[in-house]
Amino acid sequence: MLEGIVNYFLYFEFIALIIKYFNSLYHFPLQYFVYIGITAIIRLIIVEHKDPFSVLIYAISILFMVLALYLANAKRLVE
Repeated sequence: MLEGIVNYFLYFEFIALIIKYFNSLYHFPLQYFVYIGITAIIRLIIVEHKDPFSVLIYAISILFMVLALYLANAKRLVE
C-alpha cells in the first residue's frame, strides 16, 4: 500500500515535469529532476530497508541532493 502511494507521487512529479516543460518554453528546470530523485530514493528507503549501511548511503545522497538544490536556488535568492 505504502509503495503504491510513493509510486503515485513519482508519477505525479513526472507528469508535473512534463507540464512544466511545455509551460516554460521547452526547458526543464533542474529542481524538478532533483525532486523526482529525492522521491525515488525515499521510495527505496521505504521499500528496501534491509541493510542499515545502504539506508545511510541513501540518506547521505538525499542530503547531497537537497544541498545541490539549495545551491542552485541560492543564486536566484540573491538576485
